[in-house]
Amino acid sequence: MRRIIIKLFLIFNIDILINKLKYLLESCQEMRLRQEGINLNFINQGNGGFTIAGDIKKFSIDNTSHLKSDTFIDCSGGVSIGRYFHTGRGLTIFSTNHNYENLNSIPYDDIEIEAPVIIKDFVWCGSNVTIVPGVTIGEGVVVAAGTVVTKDIPDYAVIGGNPHKIIKYRNIESFQHLKNEKKFY
Repeated sequence: MRRIIIKLFLIFNIDILINKLKYLLESCQEMRLRQEGINLNFINQGNGGFTIAGDIKKFSIDNTSHLKSDTFIDCSGGVSIGRYFHTGRGLTIFSTNHNYENLNSIPYDDIEIEAPVIIKDFVWCGSNVTIVPGVTIGEGVVVAAGTVVTKDIPDYAVIGGNPHKIIKYRNIESFQHLKNEKKFY
């Protein structure tokens, strides 16, 4: 039976039609956000679109920034993304958490703890980065692929790991020079 279905898909190009439909749905999502005043730049890199969940009024992203495939952002607690933000596939941002320190139930109760995420200008995140609630990522930070960002990151840091660690700092003088020259990508 499976082989017959696959042959039909191939004969009628159903797989191609489904992919075109996915792109169309992503465009609809972008347009819906624009209706809410959010100019989202989405770059599709294969399968997977993006999801902006929660209270969309608590989400902002500069129009010079972009998101890529397989992005999930929970903006219920607030998410703010600055200028020239670049990311790889698979970005996950949470801005709410569960209350596990309670006397009513385990593993947690029904209270959501909101904690905003702030990503400042010129931040670059690699693929499959996770950012937990309440984190501020400083200007010019580089986040290595696969990193779990668990607390605030100072400006110009290069971080990686789970939980993240500061690996080094960018050349701040060079960064400032390029910023002053307006050499942005």
